[in-house]
Formats: sequence, C-alpha cells, structure tokens
Amino acid sequence: MKRILSLSLIVLLLASLGAQTGRTPNLSYEEARTLALSNNNDYHAKLAARESARWSKNQALSSFLPNLSLSGTLLYMDPATEVQAGGSTIKLNNDFRTFNLQLSQPLFTGGKLWQAYKMAEIGVEMADLALQNQELTLLSDLESKYLAVLQTMALLDMNEQDYRSAQTNLEIATLKKDAGLISNADYLRFESNLASKEVSLLQAQSAFSLAQMSLRDLLNLDYSPIPAAVATDQEDPTLRLLQGFDSGETSLLAVRAKNYGQSGSIALKISERSLELSRRSYKISQGSFLPTVALAGSRQYQENGLDRWEFEASNQIMLNVSLPLLPQVGNYSAMRKSYFDLQQKRYEAESLRSGVETGMEAAVLNLVSAAKQVKASGLALSYTEQTYEQMQERFRLNMISSAELLDMDLMLSAARLSQNTSYYNYLKALAALKQLLGITDTQILNNLIQSGDNL
Repeated sequence: MKRILSLSLIVLLLASLGAQTGRTPNLSYEEARTLALSNNNDYHAKLAARESARWSKNQALSSFLPNLSLSGTLLYMDPATEVQAGGSTIKLNNDFRTFNLQLSQPLFTGGKLWQAYKMAEIGVEMADLALQNQELTLLSDLESKYLAVLQTMALLDMNEQDYRSAQTNLEIATLKKDAGLISNADYLRFESNLASKEVSLLQAQSAFSLAQMSLRDLLNLDYSPIPAAVATDQEDPTLRLLQGFDSGETSLLAVRAKNYGQSGSIALKISERSLELSRRSYKISQGSFLPTVALAGSRQYQENGLDRWEFEASNQIMLNVSLPLLPQVGNYSAMRKSYFDLQQKRYEAESLRSGVETGMEAAVLNLVSAAKQVKASGLALSYTEQTYEQMQERFRLNMISSAELLDMDLMLSAARLSQNTSYYNYLKALAALKQLLGITDTQILNNLIQSGDNL
C-alpha cells in the first residue's frame, strides 16, 4: 500500500510539472536579459547616478563663466533727511531706490577651477563605468540563475530516468522472485532502490522549483519561467576547441585574456579613474599656495533724493588679488595628505592589476580544465550506459547477481550526475571569465578563444 501511494505521488508530481511546462512558454536568455535590465532597481539607480554626474560636470563648467547679478534696494527713512543748501533747508524724500548690476569674472584661482572641472569629467566616466559594472554584475547573476534552472531541470530529467530504470529493475526482480530465482532479501534491495530513487526525484523537483523562484524574483515576474535549452556539448564548437588545447595553447589564451583585460576590465578602469582623481586632488592642494585673481565691475543706479524715479548712474571696476601668507601649516598639511593619498591609490592600483591578471590566468586554466572534464565525463557516461544495458540484460538472463546490477545502477547515476555537473561547470567558468574581462557578448569571448582577432 505504501508503495502504491509513493507511485501515485510521483505520478502527480510529474503531471504537475508537465502542466506547468505547458502553461509557461520557454524564456530565451535574450528575453531574460531584457527583462533583467528593465526591471532591476539597482541598474536604474546607476542610470540616475550617471545623469547626476553629467549635470555635475555642467555645474563645474559654469564656474569658468562670468557671474552677473541684479540687486535692488528700497530704503525708507522717517523722519526724512534734511540737507542745508545755502540759506535754506531741503527736505529729501522719505524713500530711496537703488539698483545695481554687478559682473564678476575669475581670472586665476591657482588651477582649482580647472582641476574641479576635470574631476567632474572623471566623475562622469566613473559613473559610466559603475553603470557598466552594474550591468555586468546583473547579467552575471542572471546567467548564474538561468543556468541553475537549466541544470536542476536536467537533474530532474536524470532522476526521472533513474526512477524509470529502478521501476524496470523491480519488475524484473518481481518476475525472478515469483520464479524462485532470487531471494526475498534481494527483492527488498530492489524495492529499497526504487524508494531511494523516489526520494531523489522529489529532491530534484524541490531544487528545480527553488531555482525557478530565484530566477523569477530576479526578473520580477509573476510566473515561474522555463528557460530555453542551451546548446549541448556536441553543438558547442568553442567547447570542442578548448578540449583540444595543450599547455602551450592554454598559456597563449591566458596571455590574450590578460592583454584584453588591461583595456576591457571594468575594475581596472575604475581603479585608473580613481587614481586620476587623486592626482587632481593633489594638484588642487598645491594650488592653495598660489594667488587668486578676480575682476569685478558694477553699475549702480541711485535716486538723488529729490526726483522720484530719476536715477544717476555710477560705475566701478575692481581687480582683486589675494595671496595666502599665514598660516600655511593647514595648506601644507592638506598637500602632504593629498600626496600620500595619491601614493596609496598607486599601490592599490598596482595590487589590483596584479590580482586581476592572476585571476584572469586562473579563470582561463579553470575554463580549459572544465572543458576537458566535460569530454572525460561524457566518455565515462557513454561507457557506463553501454555497460549498464549489458548488465541489465545479463541480470534478466540470470547471469549476474542482484548486487552487481544495483552497483552498476549506482555507477550509472553517478556518471550522469558527473556529466551534468561538468558541463554546467564549464558554462559557469565561461561566465566567470566574461565577467573578469568585462564582456557581455559571448561571441567576443568565443573570438578571443579561437584566434584573438577581436583585440
């Protein structure tokens, strides 16, 4: 009775999976990529930050332009001012109006305005790089979750195969038991094997559902997506090429990857821009010892106190020169601080460059190793499947024991799992190398692997 209930549960499980697959259309990676970029809040935040940086650059540019302002004053006096003129007293108006136009233009500020503008320009570049990095991180996360769904789906299919195979073995064992060819203990081992396959199938279904949920949440969907199948190992020319790499070709690929990474790595680009910011900041601190020169002019319109709305104009032109003398301890300290901040950024940039190059070389070695593992696991699976078919037929003919068939069944499950794991490890290694190189287009990486013509 327990076995009948377990079988019913599996049937319902597979039926629900089939129904879900029928309701949900396959989601291609390009469609998932478009959804991820349009629905991700962090990506849109980086877009807004880039626009903010562009306006900051415009704000810094405005510092070079002249500043023109208009001001006005209304002065009311009670009692009114009285002025002695000859032998008489003249009483002025209670209210006075004054208008003033003032124009100022900085001429020299020790390079501070120029450096501030260049820093704002670098800020735009860094905002662009941050946006690219967010896109790269988002697409890497998407690819990881997309592959996780495909991998768990493949594992689910494998567990279904194992379950059907265990059912077939149990049917054979039932016939043999009825014929008195195997003992009850051997028969129970086949029942136990089927129960184990049931548990594995349920676990695979759970893992598949969780992977779907993770991808669904990333894409902000209201349904559980079914990704479109990726190319198999037999259909991947890049994989076949990597499987034939020797140590020399692997080293050459590592060199090409490092050369490309020096210009393509977003982490290195951000580090270089950060270093340039420190250089500009150091130059600003040096400019603190230099004078500042500004030109200012004004034209004032003022009532004479007698005739309302009759204004007299006066002009002023002023050249302001300011040279800091004391105290200079603060300026010198700020300059030395900027200098050592610059040195820190230089050392950090060199350390990052070394780390990125090492990481690229390791990623290339991991990719080639993963490709070769796919080939080895594929051959092992093919051999194990053929051997299992032979062993199953021999068991049917009573030529081997139950233990030998079950051991072979375990080897087949392990070989299937190894082949699945190795192929998806290869795809993940490919994605990891793309992220290190700052590549979002797989074709660019394929060209790099094949010949490096894209450099």
